[in-house]
Amino acid sequence: MNAYTKLSWKTIYHNDMGFARSIRYLQRFLRRTLNTWWKRLRSIYTFYYTIIILLLINASYWYFSNHPHTSESLSNFNIKRLQIVVGIQAEWSQMKTLVNASQHTWIPKLPYDIFYFVGTRHKVEIESSVNKNIISLPVIDNEYPPINKTFAIWSYFYEKHLWNYDYFVVVDADTYVNVEQLDLMLKQLTCRECYIGFPAVGELHERKQLGLVVPYCLGMGYMISRYTLLKFGPHINACRTSTVAPHSDTELGRCIYHYVQGLACTGTKSLFERVMYTVINSNKTIRVARNARKQLQIDFPESPPTRFFRAAMVHPLKKERFFYQFHRQMTLGLRPILPHIFTSNSCVANPVIQQELYPQKKLIPECPSPKIKQSFDLKSLNAFVITLSSHDEHMSQLHDAFYQHGISVKPFYAETGQSRSIRTNLTNGARGLRLTMTRFFQMALTKKFERVLVLEDDAIPHRNFGLYLQNLMHDDRCGGYMPDNESGGVLMLGATIWKSGWFAIDNLTRKEIGSCRNVGTKTYGSFAAMYHRTTFEPILTWLDTNINDPYDFVFAHLARLGYPVRIAIPNLVITDVTHPSLIGERNYSSFHDPFKRARIHRWELNDYMSSKLEGVGVKGVDMSSQIHTPQPEDGDF
Repeated sequence: MNAYTKLSWKTIYHNDMGFARSIRYLQRFLRRTLNTWWKRLRSIYTFYYTIIILLLINASYWYFSNHPHTSESLSNFNIKRLQIVVGIQAEWSQMKTLVNASQHTWIPKLPYDIFYFVGTRHKVEIESSVNKNIISLPVIDNEYPPINKTFAIWSYFYEKHLWNYDYFVVVDADTYVNVEQLDLMLKQLTCRECYIGFPAVGELHERKQLGLVVPYCLGMGYMISRYTLLKFGPHINACRTSTVAPHSDTELGRCIYHYVQGLACTGTKSLFERVMYTVINSNKTIRVARNARKQLQIDFPESPPTRFFRAAMVHPLKKERFFYQFHRQMTLGLRPILPHIFTSNSCVANPVIQQELYPQKKLIPECPSPKIKQSFDLKSLNAFVITLSSHDEHMSQLHDAFYQHGISVKPFYAETGQSRSIRTNLTNGARGLRLTMTRFFQMALTKKFERVLVLEDDAIPHRNFGLYLQNLMHDDRCGGYMPDNESGGVLMLGATIWKSGWFAIDNLTRKEIGSCRNVGTKTYGSFAAMYHRTTFEPILTWLDTNINDPYDFVFAHLARLGYPVRIAIPNLVITDVTHPSLIGERNYSSFHDPFKRARIHRWELNDYMSSKLEGVGVKGVDMSSQIHTPQPEDGDF
């Protein structure tokens, strides 16, 4: 070291100001150096840090998945991301019947994994299936009661999927699952040791032999948690070889009771419903029976009680058509008229007809209407006028009248009904209208119309037709079901209601709110009605089978099925009753007196665009007078 260097260091050590400046210089130098290297290496460090973190996460998942005792510490994490599987217990013969019906109804909505469990049709070897979801178990396929199959299902879940799912749901092939209700129930579960289903206590003479002092779950459908399966899974074979009763559900419940610290089946409110009786011919009650194999045998009721629609599972549905019937009622929100035996804690779409057909002191309430989900545009409405080809002038007048309210109507030419190939008591006009409406709804289905307005060419609109119709369509109860793609019904914009018909409606008027009323069995007239697409097929079915009924009887029929069928009050459309009827017995002056008819039907004639009163409006063929509707009753005139 030279003299200059020694002098410099000596100066720094003995000079505080110089020392401080040197420290600051060194700090700036190190900071610039580190920043330069960090900019060069930052992307490389970030990449390797990410790789290391991902590897640690993957290794942890693999470790805990293969070490059950350690994985219990992650229970809180598992609950946040529930994994659920559904198993359907079936026979090979049911795969093309009941299971196929389930695959076309509720299964497409299921957000979980699903397996179909069947037995082997040959005793020696296990059959393999191309569909990996069909599991052929090493048991006899048509064994009943299916004790071995039930234990084989849970053995399969325990050995193959214990750590893949948090909850395991098993249902019989003849069980209908309400997916929304099931999903809601499973998301609300907080239990660790779960065994949930329809609680039962078993046959009286078997209880002591079973040694069960707590309920077990019926085999129709139940749910078991992973932690429950973890405890009784190792003992499944011991349970299978020590059965004491000929019932699969009691034996499974006994196994769980012994190996899961006395765990009992827990029932959830309104989760499971059993069909214990049905009704035929409107009033004859048939209770559930058993066949030679002791299997339940019963027809599913055409009008299920309301509690069935609230349940997560309904059992049994023994025929394919019952799945399609109930699924249609479920998805469309149909609430049909109920016989007395089903009215407890139930509601219906039409309390008026309910009280007419099954009168009782306590009125059955109307089911809540769906909330409006989408707006309605009058310009998009497909509107048609049923007319004859010789009445183009009347059609033009009607077109102008409704065009003032923003609705463009098109003609649909009617059948004359002159052919007598089908013998009925109906007049030519009534037969013609039935044939016309058959052809019309076939066309509506082909063209995939969402909703249609059907008028007859003697219709007279209200002066505020467009405004009132918009108000109706924004009322949940009166028109909320018309724009909805998932529900549907009929909104009658006008009707001819006689005194007896008003009597039934007025009895419930105090219970109804809004600008509409439920129709009764004596609400007639088809001169102005709006139909949702969900009613097209049932109308065609009714036209094909009820050949002796005039067309306007279809409205009460749809209401019986559970469709909302309501009439606008006041009527938005009336019919011109002034011209002679094609039915001879009605050709008396009082029947065609518009003022007398208006008093009966509660029409305020000054509110309508009537050519008879002010020269404004339309006149056409009285299609309603061609229909064989019941005659006016005593006291109507």
